Amino acid sequence: MTEILSLLSGGWTWIIGIAGIALTLVLSYFGGKKFGTVQTQAKADVAAAQKEQQQAEQVAAKQAEIVKVVKDVEQKNNSASDSAARDSMRSGKYYSKD
Repeated sequence: MTEILSLLSGGWTWIIGIAGIALTLVLSYFGGKKFGTVQTQAKADVAAAQKEQQQAEQVAAKQAEIVKVVKDVEQKNNSASDSAARDSMRSGKYYSKD
């Protein structure tokens, strides 16, 4: 008992040091755990952004294809004569002879 009292009376520096080390270990554990969670979330965010970018590129390519087809049709219509345009419309898919 006297040893404990002598440790407490003169060994506060040791007790504070041990408590500091224990606190450091606990804080580093929780800090590392949070860091791992943040890294995992960052990887998921990067994957989602890459997928979104790929979808945007696909949409842009499809839109460019549609614009090209429309320009080709416009050019064909502009270069056709009136009678050829009428014949083309009459032979079209949506023409009906009502």
